[in-house]
Amino acid sequence: MSIDILFELQYEVRRLFIAGSGMAAGDLRMQKILPHLHKLGESAPVFKRMAHAVSQVLEAETSNSAEKLLELGTLLNSVLYTQGKTETKEELAPFEAAEAESEYPTSLPYRKIYPLIEALTKKGQGRMEQLRLGHEERLFLDLRVIPAAVSALDDSYAEIPDYLHREVLPVVGTAALPALKQQFRMDGGKGDARRLELLHTLRPASDLELLLQASAEGSTEVRSMAIELLSDYPEQEDFILEQANDKKKEIRRAALFALSRLGTEEAIARLYKALNSKDQDIAIEPIQLCKANELTLNILKHAKTMLDNIKRRSNVSDSTQLLLADIRSLHGKRVPEVASFLELLLSTPDFIVPETEALQGAAADLLLQLDLPEADRFIVTLHEAYNRKFIAYSFRAALKILPPEDVYERFCHDLKDKKSAVAKDLLRVLYEVTPSLHTQLQTQLQPQAHESEPIPSSDFSSWDPRWVHLFVQLDEEELVCRFSRESDPKVTAYIVKKCEERPSFNVTKTTNLLLILFRQNDPDAPKLLMDILEKGGNKQFYYLDRIQLTLLSLLPRPYAERLRQFAEGLSYQGIKSQLLDIAEAIANKPESEQETEQRDSSNHGEKGQGLWGWIRSKMS
Repeated sequence: MSIDILFELQYEVRRLFIAGSGMAAGDLRMQKILPHLHKLGESAPVFKRMAHAVSQVLEAETSNSAEKLLELGTLLNSVLYTQGKTETKEELAPFEAAEAESEYPTSLPYRKIYPLIEALTKKGQGRMEQLRLGHEERLFLDLRVIPAAVSALDDSYAEIPDYLHREVLPVVGTAALPALKQQFRMDGGKGDARRLELLHTLRPASDLELLLQASAEGSTEVRSMAIELLSDYPEQEDFILEQANDKKKEIRRAALFALSRLGTEEAIARLYKALNSKDQDIAIEPIQLCKANELTLNILKHAKTMLDNIKRRSNVSDSTQLLLADIRSLHGKRVPEVASFLELLLSTPDFIVPETEALQGAAADLLLQLDLPEADRFIVTLHEAYNRKFIAYSFRAALKILPPEDVYERFCHDLKDKKSAVAKDLLRVLYEVTPSLHTQLQTQLQPQAHESEPIPSSDFSSWDPRWVHLFVQLDEEELVCRFSRESDPKVTAYIVKKCEERPSFNVTKTTNLLLILFRQNDPDAPKLLMDILEKGGNKQFYYLDRIQLTLLSLLPRPYAERLRQFAEGLSYQGIKSQLLDIAEAIANKPESEQETEQRDSSNHGEKGQGLWGWIRSKMS
């Protein structure tokens, strides 16, 4: 039975549902469908009944048109649901499962895993969130999901295959092996390289024959992965060394990574050779990962030779490039020899020349990253050397090893002229090592969202309190906000002045300053807030963010009526309702709560609690 006419009718019924049943009487499109239904009704009673229902809709009065249209829609959907096909056109094949099949049940209803399978097999937004949710709920352990997860290793959205490769499929374990083996193709791309790695890591006994075949016959991506995995077989060192001379750069790079894991004498020699050849750019990362101390010492020896060339002004350009590669390859090698060489570099006046400008920064940065006490002490001594060109690094090192008062005494004088290059470098570091007010609030409101993010510490108790006064003198408004803690007349006066210069409640800087005033428990903060709010007029508010709404919630009870009067004059109903609700909440504040808020505000400096914690409770 053909159902095309029913799908066409379904479209027209939906159109009338949207337009309204009153438009159904005499509808021309429905009239065109009616003769076809009558004709089909001669051989199938269901079409005859359908034609009768359509006629009733076309002839219905306005009073009962909705009822007739609903009857038609119900009948139509009932028929369509009985005409669908659920079997697949493809041939059925047995599903190959792992031995530990009992550990991966299929007892979940399909509707539970369907959104996850759809996210794995189709395109669209929000798929990563669905995958993370499925992983949290352990839905990937269902045998019906595993083939789709393995297939999604080819997904064009890079984050998805990376997530499945690193986080999901290793947890699924050996149950994924049949699907991985079935879907793996020697001539495939990145997805098949991932499958090969998973096959290698998940199998109880790895398959050397497969890796050798893949390294010889596979595509470039598959060959590269196979060669890297061969590093688990020291007896394959000769073969890996051969691949390090391959014509394809990708293959040579994979071989260098494999050699870095082997760390044998021949492997070290080949890595060192690559560092000083056309493969320099692909050799640096494998060398960084190599744990062989002999390789590090060889690189340091070569670096000292390049330094001697620079000191003698012999081929300075080439020597500088080679020395830069040496320094880059030493990243991650926290050994005293590396620190000593970097200190030697930065102590050599003949090295501090315009031609080595980039190299100087790389050396100072690496020395700081070593995170060794003796290295940090040396960097601090560079504070005034070479016209303070390393002051940014000295300041970072000083923050790690010197008492707060010593850091201030040593560096505060460098900010006297904020337009100088030295002051600009120092201010840039200050902004980098301290969190913005927005970041502080976000980490308080949603700490779990920032657990994996490298953010500056918000513990300002380790800073000398004189910094905030210096920032007031320099008119560094953002830094004043960041460093302001306890109530201070000079800081308060500065903030009030800034608020009066920019009396707009829609400016983020102004709301930040107001937040600091409330944080300091300034008695004039509520009045200043209401003055700024009222000066802006009552027609400019279409949206209030969480900070603005929280500030208004901080108003004490006597300001409830004033806020209510302001809200009544707003033209935008949504904001008006929000402010009226806040005004009502303020009016209902008990005296004990206000006293608690004031006490918390005055104690805000204790271990980062106080008002921040109270704000978090207000905004959650």
